[in-house]
Amino acid sequence: MSATTTAVDIERELRNLNAILAVSKAMSSEVQLDNLLQVIVQNTVEVMEAERTSLFLYDEKRQELWSKIAQKLGPFQEIRFPVGTGIAGHVAQTRQGVNLADAYQDPRFNADFDKRTGYRTQSLLCLPLLSSNGKLIGVIQVLNKKGGGVFDERDESLLAAFGAHAAVALDRAQLIEAYVAQQRMAETLKLAREIQMSMLPKRFPPFPHRTDFDLYAIIEPAREVGGDFYDFLLLDEDRLGIAIGDVSGKGIPAALFMSITKTLLRVSAGKHYDPAAVLAELNKELCRENDAGMFVTLFYGVVHLRTGELAYSSGGHNPPYLLSPRGEVTMLQQTKGMALGVSEAVMYEGKRIRLRAGAGLFLYTDGVTEAMDSACNLFSEHRLEEVLRRMAERTPRELIQGVMSAVQRFTAGAEQSDDITALAIQLRR
Repeated sequence: MSATTTAVDIERELRNLNAILAVSKAMSSEVQLDNLLQVIVQNTVEVMEAERTSLFLYDEKRQELWSKIAQKLGPFQEIRFPVGTGIAGHVAQTRQGVNLADAYQDPRFNADFDKRTGYRTQSLLCLPLLSSNGKLIGVIQVLNKKGGGVFDERDESLLAAFGAHAAVALDRAQLIEAYVAQQRMAETLKLAREIQMSMLPKRFPPFPHRTDFDLYAIIEPAREVGGDFYDFLLLDEDRLGIAIGDVSGKGIPAALFMSITKTLLRVSAGKHYDPAAVLAELNKELCRENDAGMFVTLFYGVVHLRTGELAYSSGGHNPPYLLSPRGEVTMLQQTKGMALGVSEAVMYEGKRIRLRAGAGLFLYTDGVTEAMDSACNLFSEHRLEEVLRRMAERTPRELIQGVMSAVQRFTAGAEQSDDITALAIQLRR
């Protein structure tokens, strides 16, 4: 080997080392994933003396490689393909690098992308990006050595060294991005919970100027937000509307459907005194454009505060309990009618009973009776009725707090699986 060749080789090695150090420094200072991808791609092209660079990240859940960055690809901002497809997919699958002098001579090469872009791949070097513990981060490939040459062993070593730094930076950026996304979601759910809770009446007593009845309600979502709700409103001086509902599903979709239901319920309740008519109109509205197929069970009643008459209708909801002044606990007779939002053809039946002075009603969702202990035993209607009998003469607040305490003792720290909601009213005329 001549002295000139040796000097050229040393100069090249020093240049490559300086390039790696410079790029490593740039990567270490960049924590935004999108920006980091740009830094890696742009610098890889320069360091490797290639025409193009592609960087594919590994999506473990979908078993795919995807790329937001593919240099000079025009409108193609993101591509995805299964692991095992093409050279990059093969490298991801085997965790072994590939160096081709002529890509089209290798049966693993997928020419579809060249056809879409009008580009002609010739030489190709592709290596896996692995974290320090061997986890696949992605795949990096360089295309067409400038000057028409091929990628040699030195290029392989250089890209491997560069890729090791890139893998560390990408792994860190992905962890940071996941953490930020988790924090953002937590904040979003916290805000959603605050918004949802603000939609429910929570000032008790709700009508301080009224002494002819007492009312209290509570809701404990299983998640940050849920689909249960309660509501009450004075329709006029003598009539009080009360409602409790349970939307199918959990989380944000259920919360959105709950807010729609509650809003439409108030609109319908303001137009009809007959609870069956209210549910019928509400059902038709909820069935419109309900592509998600969600539904809600709902009990709605109107109490005539002067006479004690209760008119009510139920759309597949748990029948409330009637609490007599003598401590008797009786389940209200169920009315015909299924959950709302399923079919516009559903007919809703109404019933009427008269409540004596001192009588009360206890409305609840199935999160109460279906609360489970660590052995998956249900709290059950039987246990609920026992609590109601013991506390039938208590105020609505005391009654609900007693039920909630009984449920908490029964579950003994087991994870809450469903929203828990209850509403109680007592007449004092």
